[in-house]
Amino acid sequence: MVRINLIPVRQGKKRELGRQQLVLFALVLIIGVAGNYLWTSHVEEDVGSQKQTVNKIQHEITALDAAIGEVNSITKEKKDLEDKLKVLDTLKKKRIGPVKVMDSLAQVVPAHVWLTDMTEKGGAVSLAGLGMTNDDVAEFMRELKRSPYFKNIVLKKVQTQETSGPIQQVVQFQITCNVSYSA
Repeated sequence: MVRINLIPVRQGKKRELGRQQLVLFALVLIIGVAGNYLWTSHVEEDVGSQKQTVNKIQHEITALDAAIGEVNSITKEKKDLEDKLKVLDTLKKKRIGPVKVMDSLAQVVPAHVWLTDMTEKGGAVSLAGLGMTNDDVAEFMRELKRSPYFKNIVLKKVQTQETSGPIQQVVQFQITCNVSYSA
């Protein structure tokens, strides 16, 4: 009977199988390392491009902030100029207003009425004067009411005074009213 020793064949197969497993393990390890390297480099490229995008957007934000600052300063300057123009218009009206009021007052005073005193404070005017008759004072009040500059006309005092000379008596009066310079 012939005997065959199979042990070295099994050991050789086991060694061959072990080598194949080592080669397979090394191959898997190399592929894993290469895959990780490729994945890491891809992620780094994405991070780099995202950083560039973030930097670009930050520069745009900085430029827009500067533009917004300029717009805000221009808006503030515009508002300041508008306020100054309003003040100038008000001053212009106040400069011209009293002249027109005095002109209107000179035009509404009847022939037989004389103003002896006029005081104005904060738009309230007090007029004092003399008239030949009560009708002259009434005519003066009617003319004041027709003027666009005088409002709320009130006769405060009327008093007849005896005088010496050719005119025997005069009517002394006091009128209060409000004046509008912008009418």
